[in-house]
Amino acid sequence: MDIQEVVGLVNTLSGAPTTRSNNTTDLDIVRVQQHFQKIQTSEHGFDIANQLLNLDPNQFPNCGYFGALTLTVQLNTNVHSIDQLWKLFFANISHLVRLSHNYITTNSRRSSSSWNTIKKLMSNSSLIFTNLNNDANQVSDDINNNLPNFWNNPIDTLIFLLSSFNDPSSGVSVESWSNLNDPNLNQLILQSINNKISYDQLINFIQQSKHFNKLILTFTEIIVEDITKFQSKKNSISQIYEIVHNHLYITTMTILNFNLSNFNIINTDLNDLLFQSISAWINYISMARTVSPHGKMDLNEIFLNLIHLMSSITDNYTTTQKIVSIFANVFANDALLLDFDIRYQFEVIFLGVSRTQPPPDVSLDDLTNKNQWMMQYMKHMVTNEMYDDLRELSNCIVDFLQINTLDVCNKLFTTLGNNNSSNSQEHIKILLQLTNFPLTPVLQEYFSVKMVDFWMDLAEGYTNLPQESMNENSADVAIEIFQQVLNIYLPKISLLNKQKLLEDTDEDNEINAFDDFRTAVSELIESFWAVLGNSRLTNVLIEGISQNSTSNPDIFQIETMAFLLNILLVDMDLSDSPWICDIIGSNSKSFFDNILFLFQTGHTNIIMANQVNKLLQTNFVKTSTILIGTLAGYYETDVAQLSMTIDKLFQGLEVCAISTNDQGIKDLNDKLETFIINTIAKLCEDCKKQLTGYLNQFINVLNSILDLNSNMSNFTREKMMRSIGYILQVLVSNGPQEQANFVLALITNTIQLIEKTMANSNIQQVQVQINYIHCLCSCISELGSSFIQKNEMEDSLMLPRLQEFQTFWAEDPLQIRAKVLNILDKLLSNPLYGKRPEFVEISCLILGKASTIPEDEPHFLRFSMPEIMEFLIKHLSTSELSVSLPYFVYLLERLVCQFKALLTVQEYDFMFERFFLAFYQDIIAKDPDLVQMTVNFVNNTLDVKPSLAIHSTHWTTFILPEFLKLLSSKEKFTLVATTKFWTKMINNKKYTQQDLETVQQQINALGQNITLQVMYGVFHTQRSDINAFTDVIRALIGKYPMQTKNWLIDVLPQVCHNPTANDLFIKKLSVARGSRASGNVILEWWLTCNALPSL
Repeated sequence: MDIQEVVGLVNTLSGAPTTRSNNTTDLDIVRVQQHFQKIQTSEHGFDIANQLLNLDPNQFPNCGYFGALTLTVQLNTNVHSIDQLWKLFFANISHLVRLSHNYITTNSRRSSSSWNTIKKLMSNSSLIFTNLNNDANQVSDDINNNLPNFWNNPIDTLIFLLSSFNDPSSGVSVESWSNLNDPNLNQLILQSINNKISYDQLINFIQQSKHFNKLILTFTEIIVEDITKFQSKKNSISQIYEIVHNHLYITTMTILNFNLSNFNIINTDLNDLLFQSISAWINYISMARTVSPHGKMDLNEIFLNLIHLMSSITDNYTTTQKIVSIFANVFANDALLLDFDIRYQFEVIFLGVSRTQPPPDVSLDDLTNKNQWMMQYMKHMVTNEMYDDLRELSNCIVDFLQINTLDVCNKLFTTLGNNNSSNSQEHIKILLQLTNFPLTPVLQEYFSVKMVDFWMDLAEGYTNLPQESMNENSADVAIEIFQQVLNIYLPKISLLNKQKLLEDTDEDNEINAFDDFRTAVSELIESFWAVLGNSRLTNVLIEGISQNSTSNPDIFQIETMAFLLNILLVDMDLSDSPWICDIIGSNSKSFFDNILFLFQTGHTNIIMANQVNKLLQTNFVKTSTILIGTLAGYYETDVAQLSMTIDKLFQGLEVCAISTNDQGIKDLNDKLETFIINTIAKLCEDCKKQLTGYLNQFINVLNSILDLNSNMSNFTREKMMRSIGYILQVLVSNGPQEQANFVLALITNTIQLIEKTMANSNIQQVQVQINYIHCLCSCISELGSSFIQKNEMEDSLMLPRLQEFQTFWAEDPLQIRAKVLNILDKLLSNPLYGKRPEFVEISCLILGKASTIPEDEPHFLRFSMPEIMEFLIKHLSTSELSVSLPYFVYLLERLVCQFKALLTVQEYDFMFERFFLAFYQDIIAKDPDLVQMTVNFVNNTLDVKPSLAIHSTHWTTFILPEFLKLLSSKEKFTLVATTKFWTKMINNKKYTQQDLETVQQQINALGQNITLQVMYGVFHTQRSDINAFTDVIRALIGKYPMQTKNWLIDVLPQVCHNPTANDLFIKKLSVARGSRASGNVILEWWLTCNALPSL
């Protein structure tokens, strides 16, 4: 191919303005790219790459990089032997040396394109290095080329060749470096492959020029970065680790330590490269030492040089920041790279004190001076508002501290610490000072944020200590420490600090970080409870809220304590916690006054507030309402406070109903409204007995917000109806008639609103009306849900009258069920609503409301099977089945569960025909979700009453043959449902004797076909989906061991032609006999048949 044509393609791809036409489109670029890729992978790609690399970079600045890239493509696609790999090695290294020399000695070093080409050639060398030294490497077939089996040290090779570039004694002229056929050049390169460079040669080389230094630092960085990436793709590189350890590591450490010892702050670019190279080697060694014995390499000299440089360089802390970043990475990911002596030094540098005695040859005075330097560094960052750098330092210090948490715990609280108690106490004092760093958390400092994890680990370590190992005063020490931590974090997580953050930035990440900080502290305080208990923690927070001046309360302090108190109380049942209730009760007036003050402050004048105050007030409402809901158990014993709280909540709800055209205010009101109504519902659920006197007030509120023109959300309407239902649930003392009258009034009012809205349809507001009517239907559903007892009925008032209520609701003299059924029928008969799946869904939810509760539990929405079936059949044909059928089937499943004892096979057949077979080919089979729904319906039957399905006339004519086909489905969820079906059919503990005999005959007839479909599916699936088939195979081999063995012998050759793997699979599977070990047997067979590495 003409090289000029290739150059034209390169210019088009690289966007060279002199060659690319203004009319060049994206499609043209794609076509050019595809054409160039064909050239790169072709047999001419190697020659094209060399020609591009030999072009003058000043005239063709982009061609060199594309030439190097073409060599990369050749390495990845056209290397089929070790000799081809060596051929690419010779070409790549000659270009690398020539271009590197030109870069060093000419002005081309100013060209970024030349440097990018060099780095790409280095990356190619790295790939060649890993491929040549791979465990799977083979010896060259050419016995005459004297090629070595390994390439030990690319750095030595590059230095040797660069040193020989202008050396007349090498026998290679400058022009010959572009001629790959020159025998002298090939001989020189061959000589360089494993030539060892002495220490003096190495130092002399990098001292020649900073550009020589830059080349070597970049090369070693690229090599180890690529090996680190390579590890994730292949596992046969243990030989590479050994070669790196014995050769490249030694050379690189010499280079890195020399550069650190001769550090010059002027060479900023070179210094950045030095630190990047160090980081790359740290990451490599951290990885390598976990996977290979040759990965253990000493970095102590590097670390000591970094520590010295960090604390001694005078460049306004610029270098310090970069070194801190390196150590932050080490402490966060692999702190054990540092030995004990270095960790000791860091402890003194960071904290000024150590828990242990100094090791030999370590000057404590020197470390103390370094600690003073660290204090100056912190002061510098605070003074100059270098908060990002301060955050990096906090990450570094706290990650380091967490290395020794267990040791700190032992020295503080156990007999191991007797000899070092004073040091440990001083250590803790410093840590408390760090935690209480005098700046705003998140906005300015992260020490307090990061220290949460340290204190969490310390608290958990303390609680997990064996009692016999503890000191006599360990409890006192722990209490003193954790109380101090609590006192530090109370102001730190105050919304006052969030206010500062909001006023300073509108970045969501920062605001979310502060919220995460509060959450982390709340979890920390929860862990402190195991140490401090109620008396020193829960009671302190309760009293802190109560004792806050009611005449001039500190709203932010109240919010903080309420926020933390909720975390401690949320998992307590306060109705069974009299000691907590006594504390609250002894301070009840001031306690609740302040909680309600917090709530009122949150919603009062919020519309007029600025954006920052809106967010803060929203937090006030959120914290107060959540705590009020958590205190529901206490309210059961204090009706007066309950009454006052309900009144305040209703007032807050009324504020949210104010009409506004501002969408931001509407969204804010919706948020506040949600907090309030959730709390009201929680109080009604837990304090329903105490709220019966409020019933009429609740109903009046409901009637006002159910109006179409009310500004309340649909969610609030539904929740309010549910809240009233909770109260009605305990209205039993006067018999069922009283309860029924209230239910009738609520249902009747809701139905009237539905009918009124349907009659007054306004085409311009049709979507509003649709949403409104759906909400009203949801209110009926919510009312029904509220009558479902969470636990078994324990109400002493209900039990004596249970029979009376059962009879009343079974007869339904007020015709409540008929009214509900009638309005649902009207809705679904109207195409405007009946064609919408959400109305089908809510109708089915209402009709199936009582299907999940015991038969003896009375409920006003307990419909009979004929009523439900008549309704379903009537509206089946008028609905959009592609979206509505799942809701009808949901109700059918509920019917099967509820009426399983009465349901006959004929009735089941009728269901299956009308709801599945009638639509299977035209609708269901075309939609994987509907197919999954069909299979799951049968699965549900096999769980509930398998004889209904097994003896159905459609079992052998449709279900078995169709579900057998579905085993080859490519839809994951369909496949999972289908394999569950076959597993349930093969192994089902609910079978009668007749069921079992029938199924055994069918499995014997279909077993070979089932086995074929399952094994074919296993072989052709991806690894993550193998488990979908595993249970079927386990069931078959467990229930039909001899038959399954014969079926496998027959079908496996049809699936995978690997007799050895198939035979071993059958033997192992027969031994496993359906146990969990079968899963590994199946996976091993899949791996072997797909030519993948075994387990």
